[in-house]
Amino acid sequence: MVLIGILSKQWRVVAAAVCVTILLVRLTDPVRHVGLAKPPLEEARPGDPLVPTEPGEKQEPHASRPFGIPGAPGTIPGVPGKVWHAANDDNFTGEQRDVMDSWLRKNPGFRHELLTTRQADNYVIANYNHTRPDIVALFTVLPIAILRADLLRYLILLSEGGIWSDLDVTCEVDVGHWLPADMHAARPEISLIVGLEFDAPAPAAEERPVHSQFASWVLAARAGSPHLQHVVDAVVEGLYDIARENEVGPSGITLDMISDVIDVTGPKKMTLAVLQSLSRMLGRTVDDRDVAGLRRPRLVGDVLVMPGAAFAAQQNHYPTDQGEPLVTHHYAGSWKAEADAARERRKKKEEKERERMEARDRGQAV
Repeated sequence: MVLIGILSKQWRVVAAAVCVTILLVRLTDPVRHVGLAKPPLEEARPGDPLVPTEPGEKQEPHASRPFGIPGAPGTIPGVPGKVWHAANDDNFTGEQRDVMDSWLRKNPGFRHELLTTRQADNYVIANYNHTRPDIVALFTVLPIAILRADLLRYLILLSEGGIWSDLDVTCEVDVGHWLPADMHAARPEISLIVGLEFDAPAPAAEERPVHSQFASWVLAARAGSPHLQHVVDAVVEGLYDIARENEVGPSGITLDMISDVIDVTGPKKMTLAVLQSLSRMLGRTVDDRDVAGLRRPRLVGDVLVMPGAAFAAQQNHYPTDQGEPLVTHHYAGSWKAEADAARERRKKKEEKERERMEARDRGQAV
């Protein structure tokens, strides 16, 4: 009996050692697939819209790298330690991988989340299908990649928080040093961090449009930011309005139908929506006077606004009195050629219509 007890104890030790070894192997795997934060798509209720797959194709979760968690060393208080990227697929050049990996080199404790086009559809369905079916119905059929990319970043950060980065943005300074020391105490009131892309000091007149603009290639937020909620609502409503005005469904929206990407889903739309949301929160008008001409980060309500040098040093001519650049945007702008062509077509169409109206007014046949 004593011998059996000794052997049983030895087997328990061996079994424990095997379990520890397996756990260490899993934790040191640099890239792995993880499930989505919400219930898997297979558990969706009957009638829920699903992204169609090819016969035999498996719906894969997005790729991620461990191990960022809220409050981990090197993070901003309230902002989860994870960096989000999105791409058509996961076939990257060496240069693209180097740019993406800069975020993990500077922030080794962060988690890396990568969504391909199909995984983005799955993500939006999993996180919004039961609360905002209007968002799912729009996003999963929207045919223009840049409009989807703009909306996706807002949806991701609203749902889970973290840091969004475009694929052409290099991290230059670890996130733990983005804030001045006096602002890095626990600040749960910070729900969104934006940086100035266009820094337009406020003119003297009281009544004026907003001239400043926040960059959207890098954003940081905690989950559930009310300002991102306002951005999402404004973008979704605007896209549905465009579809109605042109008598098409969301799948029929084209670049020829919109004024400018930046005004419909991009940084200008985001800037105006954030300022409107802040104005409502603070009970006063929030505009250029609050965000322009910054030399250091400024907290406006619960939105931390970074000076132009932080996220857009090149765009702001490398100012020397605003601290060091935190990121570098390489301006790949793969969507701009198509958008510019659509803008030219729309301009010619408007000119032709104007000429037709002028000819009609002169009583001439067209």
